[in-house]
Amino acid sequence: MPPPKKAAKKAAKKSPKKFAGHHHDLRRAYEHMGRLGVLQKSLESSTAHAVGILAKFAEIEIKAGHNKDAADLLRASEHMSFAVLAGSGHGFGRISAELKQSITEHFNELTRRADEHWESEEQHSSALAQFYQSSRKSAVKALKEGAYHRALEFARAAEALAHVRQDRQPKLETDVNKLQIECA
Repeated sequence: MPPPKKAAKKAAKKSPKKFAGHHHDLRRAYEHMGRLGVLQKSLESSTAHAVGILAKFAEIEIKAGHNKDAADLLRASEHMSFAVLAGSGHGFGRISAELKQSITEHFNELTRRADEHWESEEQHSSALAQFYQSSRKSAVKALKEGAYHRALEFARAAEALAHVRQDRQPKLETDVNKLQIECA
């Protein structure tokens, strides 16, 4: 009989990791959908509509068994919602130079990762491209305005959208202006 550590390793190797990840992503999608439902009650109708479009994409992905993409779409929706709700306020008043530097570094890391993932895709859904570009543009604008919470949330939204596989996204028949979520 193998020692307990070896037996545990052997059992772990036999466990269906893909299946476990599938459930993990489905649970993530469920959690994001719950939080998004709460957030949507506080959003203006135009923002709620745009966020709802991403939620519909996520539902399609869940039905197709693409739970990771669904979770990322809902994560992006959640971050967009927080960004819009954060407003242009500066939060806690004046922040230290050290905190500002840390925020800027994190912002740059988020946008770098988003851009890398986005550029690695050969094909882009036009609807998701609009959301991605809008989030990136709004993130940069918010950072320049000193709305750091908002800037980080839009950057996180763009980063989440960049993780979604683009070649499977359905085409969305809607007005381009309704898709824009920008800083006011």
